Amino acid sequence: MNPVIEKYMLLLEKISNTTKAYKSFGTDVNIYRSEIHVIQLIGDRGSIHISQISRLIGVTKGTVSQIVKRLEGKGLVEKIVDKANNTRQLASLTDKGKTAYKAHVEFHSRQHAEMNSFIVSLTEEQQAVLDTFLTKAYDMIEDHL
Repeated sequence: MNPVIEKYMLLLEKISNTTKAYKSFGTDVNIYRSEIHVIQLIGDRGSIHISQISRLIGVTKGTVSQIVKRLEGKGLVEKIVDKANNTRQLASLTDKGKTAYKAHVEFHSRQHAEMNSFIVSLTEEQQAVLDTFLTKAYDMIEDHL
């Protein structure tokens, strides 16, 4: 197997094995990977509809609803009525959810600083090759789902 493809496949396996991992992100509850990424989406936007989250992360509305329900139970998220459409609800972060969001952003800033430095050090041509590879890798994953 090509060494680049092998490293890519090992990376995918490593990522898929992190689904059960959790951190507290400065709170008193365990927050799983799928949960913190929903918190990230909500925190980035202030509030968001369940259907928007579903489209952004590529899972069903039912799955997102279950995640949001768990986050509500942990005191991280609350649902509020959309003033523009009383039949829809928006997910919004509580103060505890904002604490987790900020800790997650800081975590990624620290963890990704080295990768960001590496990417910035690449020439435009090298970045274009990397971008093409990642696009093709993404498409490959989509084909296997």
